[in-house]
Amino acid sequence: MTVPDPAASDALVVLFAQLAVVLLLATGLGALARRGGAPPVVGELLTGVVLGPSVLGLLAPGVYAQLFPDDATTLLLGVSSVCLVVLMTVVGFETDLSVARANPGRTLLVAAGSVAVPFALGGTLAFVAPDAVVANPDARLPFVLFVATAMSISAIPVVARILLDMGLLDAPFGQLAVAIALVNDTLGWLLLAVVAGIATGEGDALASLPGTFLALGAVLVVALTAGRWLADRLADVSGSVALPMVVALALGAGAVTQALGVEAVLGAFLVGAVARERGTLDARTRDALESVTLAMLAPVFFAVAGLRVQLGALLDPTVAAVGLVAFGVAVVGKVVGTTGAALLAGIERRESFALGAALNARGAMEIVVATVGLRLGVLNEAAYAIVVCIAIGTSVMTPALVRYAYGDRAARTRSASRVLRR
Repeated sequence: MTVPDPAASDALVVLFAQLAVVLLLATGLGALARRGGAPPVVGELLTGVVLGPSVLGLLAPGVYAQLFPDDATTLLLGVSSVCLVVLMTVVGFETDLSVARANPGRTLLVAAGSVAVPFALGGTLAFVAPDAVVANPDARLPFVLFVATAMSISAIPVVARILLDMGLLDAPFGQLAVAIALVNDTLGWLLLAVVAGIATGEGDALASLPGTFLALGAVLVVALTAGRWLADRLADVSGSVALPMVVALALGAGAVTQALGVEAVLGAFLVGAVARERGTLDARTRDALESVTLAMLAPVFFAVAGLRVQLGALLDPTVAAVGLVAFGVAVVGKVVGTTGAALLAGIERRESFALGAALNARGAMEIVVATVGLRLGVLNEAAYAIVVCIAIGTSVMTPALVRYAYGDRAARTRSASRVLRR
């Protein structure tokens, strides 16, 4: 019998304490955010900020040092990575692109505008940004692409939840908004895969682009062939067997895509999307996994993401100025890009603006992009803090913007679909 390593035991004690505190505070702040009309992810992100160096580290440095010692956070980061992979599998479950097929031309046009305009504006801002917010000023291209991708992405879970709470999810406007957000998110993950591949390439960033596209193409081909075949086989077994198999496949796909330099989140996302398309899990089993993930795993990931935020970086006048400009660019780019494309698609003006307001919510998805950028060393602490603040701010302001844009129609539709509330 082997004797337990005392150091490992101490690390586990710290890990259990960290998870207990994170879950308790994230649940409480998430509930407060929901009661205040904001998505729960806002409270979960604030959990990390409160427990991190910006608040707890300043107010009670001794407690912070005991709870989050520098030499005992590796396990927490590992648990957070597992939570992220499962969360992205659940996001894949929500990706029903059949909704977009109802009117593919209009959906694709609006989705293209909602991605292209903020991507271009965000990339331009990153290109001219001062060195204070750039991790490696001598290799600016990966930074430009990461910021552009973070600006262009939307958060389908946040968009769907806001529309559900407003009673608009079943309305034609809600279905169109969800379809556009689904295409937007899918494009966003493909962009993230390419950008991460460029960032991890050695030497000239552009030189790694062919290899990144080759790896991405191989992953997509396997997902659409062998992945579909395996998903069909799992659909014939009971949910108690299919569920752990799907999670195992998501972890395995994450490992493969990570090894290929295409990021684990894409592999997990594809597993969830293929499982949804092929009906691998019945609705009850899928709902059970989503409930556990949203109640326990997602708060851990978002809280740990918040722990990395150094709000002190925003006290620098240059960083603060860049942050304010970046927030404005993020909102204007998403709202104008989506609204303009919707008008070109023949959607009336007020509903076009409502679509732009709805897709302005970045929430969880932008945090994923920022986390990847920080881990790869493309974003420094100042840039990471700015991106997290944009994710929180846009998620908080979106419900009010949609209510303003949609006006009295939201109240009338809400009363007709109250049965959908949970």
